[in-house]
Amino acid sequence: MKLAPEALPLVDDGELTRGPDGRHRVTYSTPIPYFGFLWAPFLRRRARAVEAAADAGAPLPSGVPWWAPPVPMSTTQMAAIAAISLIALVTGYAGGTGGLLTQTLPYAGRAYHASDAALGVGLAVVRFGVLLALLIGPLADRRGRRRFAAVAASLHCVLAAAIGLAPTFEVYVAGHLALRCLDAGLTVSLFVLAMEIVPARNRTTIVSLLALATGAGSALAVLAIPVAATGRWGLAGAYGLQLLGLPFVLRAVRRLPESDRFLVHFRERHGLRELVAARSVRRTVLLLGVTIFLSSLFFAPLTEFYNRYLDRVQGFSASEIVFFLAITTALPSIPAVLAGARVADLRGRKRVGVPLGAVAVAAFAGFLLVSGVAVWPLAAVGNALASASGVALIVYGPEMLPTRVRAAGNNAILAMSVTGSAVGLVVAGQLGDALGIGHALAILAVFPLLAVVLVALRLPETAGQELEETSGDLPPLPLVS
Repeated sequence: MKLAPEALPLVDDGELTRGPDGRHRVTYSTPIPYFGFLWAPFLRRRARAVEAAADAGAPLPSGVPWWAPPVPMSTTQMAAIAAISLIALVTGYAGGTGGLLTQTLPYAGRAYHASDAALGVGLAVVRFGVLLALLIGPLADRRGRRRFAAVAASLHCVLAAAIGLAPTFEVYVAGHLALRCLDAGLTVSLFVLAMEIVPARNRTTIVSLLALATGAGSALAVLAIPVAATGRWGLAGAYGLQLLGLPFVLRAVRRLPESDRFLVHFRERHGLRELVAARSVRRTVLLLGVTIFLSSLFFAPLTEFYNRYLDRVQGFSASEIVFFLAITTALPSIPAVLAGARVADLRGRKRVGVPLGAVAVAAFAGFLLVSGVAVWPLAAVGNALASASGVALIVYGPEMLPTRVRAAGNNAILAMSVTGSAVGLVVAGQLGDALGIGHALAILAVFPLLAVVLVALRLPETAGQELEETSGDLPPLPLVS
């Protein structure tokens, strides 16, 4: 008997047979490439439960377990998400806001003899790489999400490895500027592709998996901290390790499909001009952009100066920082992301994002203003709740923009985020020299609280709705002549 997805989630070839001894047996294959081993124990346990129920003549299990998405997905969809996750993991090592730039910042500062103010300005310049992504990001709307992601991910590995050889701090910053531009477009293209191919009720759940994959890349960067701490060539070696990810990227891009939604709309007018052509699109981009701008004023400098705060203010060694991050960031954030995403899919984005976001900001403010053992629980609470809140709200970007400008619009929103990040980094860096980096960051905590209020009052609830409903997607527009 073929098993329904409700009985054995994640597989589409599950079979329940009865042997000569009268006992039932479940056979199946795991259709998740690269990460199937993570789900294998849960599938085995579910299969044993199905066998036991069949032997007892009882109804087969039908409830959706916590480790499966709320709505069944096809093997093609799962393979695509696994490939996107692998690319996110590999590129998350040196890229993004939690990669090598963030994790090795204190040691790059020492290698290049850069002050807090210089680091703040340098980080702000790097953030403006996202503005450059406004020029290349719309290519995902024009040429396809898959094609753009394949090229950008491959280039990432080569460029990141080269950054470690930068002879001066200025060249180091310039390299990261180019890398951030590339990564911004890559992140948006992968994010949009994932949101366009998965069922509506699974969107935040899938985002949580992508976030964990990116976080795993950042965790690898954390493990590289002791290498970077050994000196100038240790820093170069930490960056050079990114080349080891290139074969994995080349393998993953072969499994990436093109979005059916893109194929329907790719002949329409697209690009940055279309973001301002329609009033509804313009207002949506502005609303989401202002919200993330306010949030980034605090969270960007918090992220970039996190290790420096632990190093300079709390007096942690390199190994102590690694242990602290493992206990207060990775350990609480993983279950928080999974739980927050699932509740957001089933109950609503705002029910999760608004209250947890406010409490997370308060916890981080306390973390920055105290010392001693209290920093441990405050950091853990802040990271857990911020993770749950962030994964619930981040899907608003692709959900509220039409297909023809979904990549361009999200790049524009990301650009507004980086503008807030740059302002926050410069302010934190300048205030940090006078007040101390902890107090400087705590002052900025008021801005994400304003963002939470904006989400609560202005954003609609989109859980469970198709992208065509949430974005107001129109029938195909006239072809470009």
